[in-house]
Amino acid sequence: MKRIILILTLFLFLINGYAYAATKISKQDLTVPAADGFSIRAVLEYPKIKGQKEYSTVVLLHSLGYSSQWWETLPADLMNQGYAVLRIDLRGHGRSIYNSKLIRTSWKSMTNNAFEKYPDDVVKVIEYIKKENSKLSFFNNWAIVGADIGGSSAILASDKLAVKPKTIVLLSPVVETKGLYIPVSLAHLDNVDIFSISGTGDSSSVEAEVYLKKFAQAAFVTYTSEARSTGMLLLKNDSSLAKIIATWINQYLK
Repeated sequence: MKRIILILTLFLFLINGYAYAATKISKQDLTVPAADGFSIRAVLEYPKIKGQKEYSTVVLLHSLGYSSQWWETLPADLMNQGYAVLRIDLRGHGRSIYNSKLIRTSWKSMTNNAFEKYPDDVVKVIEYIKKENSKLSFFNNWAIVGADIGGSSAILASDKLAVKPKTIVLLSPVVETKGLYIPVSLAHLDNVDIFSISGTGDSSSVEAEVYLKKFAQAAFVTYTSEARSTGMLLLKNDSSLAKIIATWINQYLK
């Protein structure tokens, strides 16, 4: 049913998506200290609308080995719908490469103990934004999109937060990666619908979807992209995917 609604509402998305296209975008470049002092970098952007104090927000968590710069047109598509967009560089990626001693640290040299801090890092950034933006609200109505390890971090972080996202979008999901095991946390998300996307021929993600669906407490809808890619490369190789994701999110945040 959700898949049918997704297709039917895509046309409305294309019509309504121009409402905020010409609106000035406010940008916050964030440096958030993690619990262990690692510097987590993030960017929060949202259309500056006079008198608006509360924004629906979409958090974007990238793939292993990539950064927050690889989201193609998705951030713009979301902001054109009036959403705030938070792009986080996971530790060891992008600009999040300095530990508490200001030593450069790449994901390539990190142990599973470091990767297991990803969910707490995400929670820390969200809490920081809440604290530093006392006049604006961003996380009363929100969603999260994650690609492979970003998707795992999305599930685990959502389990830790008091206000859950309305929906989670997974690109190329995995059951466990770098010590991040997600089925138990997924089972805790009672009212959070999942939209899982895999590429054509990506048998590993399809197998993960079948397994994870057993733990989902709400809807777990799957979609197969025509792109023969994984993770964030799905967005690069399937130009329709960003609008499909934004249309799915519209069902929950509008």
